[in-house]
Amino acid sequence: MKTINIYTLLTALFFVLFISGCSGTKESTTSGKIEGVEWKLESLNGSSVKLNSGKPITLSFDGVKQGIGGTAVCNKYFGSYVTNSGKLSFSEIGSTKMMCDDNINESDYFSMLGAVDGYNISGGKLNLTGKGKTLAVFIK
Repeated sequence: MKTINIYTLLTALFFVLFISGCSGTKESTTSGKIEGVEWKLESLNGSSVKLNSGKPITLSFDGVKQGIGGTAVCNKYFGSYVTNSGKLSFSEIGSTKMMCDDNINESDYFSMLGAVDGYNISGGKLNLTGKGKTLAVFIK
């Protein structure tokens, strides 16, 4: 009899822990983890981004080296970043120099990176901001 009660209790405990582990909240923070994710550009300056090539524009953060990297319209790029309490800035941005022929001007993307002064993560999206305005939205 006691054995059955212990199994019932353990089974009930398992289901409670399992169900509570599945419930979550939307992440909305200015200090969320941006490292370890390859972010893909969804919108730039309020306009949806879809390259004719079908390839994504990406951004990755290396927290150990405080570096960024990714692929812009057609060139690989790299640089440095500093973040603190929702503030974010990029510096020393460089790239390869291939000529791009797509529907987005690559210099618009690099200009946006230079104007960034903050970020927030909401609903799994990384929003880069400048002067209080959303400049770019990235998805995981």
